[in-house]
Amino acid sequence: MAEHTASRGRTARGDGAAALVFLSPFLVLAVVFILYPVGQALYMSFFDFDLLTQTATNFGLQNYREMFGGSDLTWSATSMLTWRIPLLLLAGAVVVRGTRRPGAKRTLTVVAVLLLLVVALGVHPGAHGSWNDQRFWAALQHTIEFTVISTPLLMALGLGLAILVNRPGRLSTVYRTAFFLPYVLPVSVVTLIWIYLLNPDRGLAVKLTDALGIPPIDYLNSPSFALPAVILTTIWWTVGFNLVLFLAGLQDIDPHLYEAAALDGASRWASFVNITVPGLRRVSMLVLVTQVVASFQVFGQVYIMTRGGPGDSSLVLIQNVYQTGIRDAKLGYASAQSIVLLALILVVSLVELRFLREDADS
Repeated sequence: MAEHTASRGRTARGDGAAALVFLSPFLVLAVVFILYPVGQALYMSFFDFDLLTQTATNFGLQNYREMFGGSDLTWSATSMLTWRIPLLLLAGAVVVRGTRRPGAKRTLTVVAVLLLLVVALGVHPGAHGSWNDQRFWAALQHTIEFTVISTPLLMALGLGLAILVNRPGRLSTVYRTAFFLPYVLPVSVVTLIWIYLLNPDRGLAVKLTDALGIPPIDYLNSPSFALPAVILTTIWWTVGFNLVLFLAGLQDIDPHLYEAAALDGASRWASFVNITVPGLRRVSMLVLVTQVVASFQVFGQVYIMTRGGPGDSSLVLIQNVYQTGIRDAKLGYASAQSIVLLALILVVSLVELRFLREDADS
């Protein structure tokens, strides 16, 4: 027995050494290109760097106070209701979900976090107050709006198109190529196409609205339409990638399940809910996480199409970081904003993975 245990121990150490040998190149790359830059950005966020003199002044937490602080801050129950009501509904949905499944501790934790967020959104500048950095809050709001609106649309459209092109037919390959083609185009080409389509004088959008009797709209120079125009462009550009992922997931589902469901008289909707959706859980997890991470990092199409304008109506976080660090030469403050963005992406991604993994395991 003792000899067998010692043999298992030597085998485990040998497997561990072999794994370390294979993983070492990737660990080195991760340290050099990911961990070191993140650590350096975190270090720089506590300093004020002067690019001209190459000197650094220790700021402590001043950059973070500049970001989150303000004057005459107050709290009210009616502040940001359009954000707080959906969060309250989400908390209610989590409670209902928790009553049907085990894991009351996790449910209470998530509900507590959501309620704290609801309470925190009640903080706002008073009648004579303001945030220290209003551009940061505008950029954060637009980034979250972009993510919340574009992510479900991209997932739903990607799944819908994947189901359509998954059907056998002579034109199936043509449709797959047509839907995926925009994804291989560079951002400069994509934005130029949509700038032309949305041109208020000769664009296709104006011709369509003119046929309906709607006056021309300068979409990219309108505070109400600039961000939706960027979202529309992004959906057209990137939905092909989600289509490919969902299509691979659909083709991995055993077709005999659909045949058995048809023999039992199940409708298409029942087959979709009970076979397709469970079969795509892991693909959906991958699509959701990658889509959220990509949406939080949106920059190229915004910078080329609207430059964050008009005013700050379409400004996003990455562009604000770029302008703060490069244009305003405030590298320390830009690093602090980058760290906040990184923390936001990590928290959202970990919560998504935790929930979706529980669903996949249940």
